[in-house]
Amino acid sequence: MSGVVMVETIRRHVTNAGYLAFLGLVAIVAIAASHFDRPTAAWPTLIWLLAVITGAGPIGPEFSSGTLQLILVKPLNRATYLLSRVAGVLCVVWLTALVAFTCEVIGRAFTGAIPWQVLATALLNSMADTLLTVSLLVLLGSITRAYFNAAIYVGTQIGISVITGVLTMSHRFPAVLQAIGTIDGNLFPDRPLTFDRDYLLLAASNAAIALVLACFAFREREVPYGAD
Repeated sequence: MSGVVMVETIRRHVTNAGYLAFLGLVAIVAIAASHFDRPTAAWPTLIWLLAVITGAGPIGPEFSSGTLQLILVKPLNRATYLLSRVAGVLCVVWLTALVAFTCEVIGRAFTGAIPWQVLATALLNSMADTLLTVSLLVLLGSITRAYFNAAIYVGTQIGISVITGVLTMSHRFPAVLQAIGTIDGNLFPDRPLTFDRDYLLLAASNAAIALVLACFAFREREVPYGAD
């Protein structure tokens, strides 16, 4: 890990006006959710959306500006650079999740009892969900041009849902349906509402595999001097 790259990644995000506005929105939504009967009714989805937005461009700016060559000239290998960027992005996303968690706790403190277990579980599951999301986006980003990874990620998720629905309605090709279901369950597992150790292990292991593959792919990718 490179502390410099990681800190710079965090700084780039937390000083961005768009991120600060999004953070304010998350805080407002979390406070509003404290008045709902069901805890964590809205903000985990916003955290996932932030993961998609920030995870889509961990190496995009350097490619588009042509500065990545200058970064990699220094004694910093590609895997270290990539993983440091991922760590910085995850810190930003998880910080936002913590802000949402804290705001809902504060809101519920004024309305009644605080469901600590439910809120803590939602926070943990949201962190695991965003870890897998960012890792998959980084894997796609290591082999595609800047920000195409988000389109591929979301498009694949939608495509799998559509194909699953069609095959389910047709009652044909059960083997294909089962195979697609396995892929969907590994790449886009549903975030549970309760503590689920299997889900956490699945998200962590698949994220690790995605990051290892991303490091290998990024090591072989040609780094241009000009725009990507």
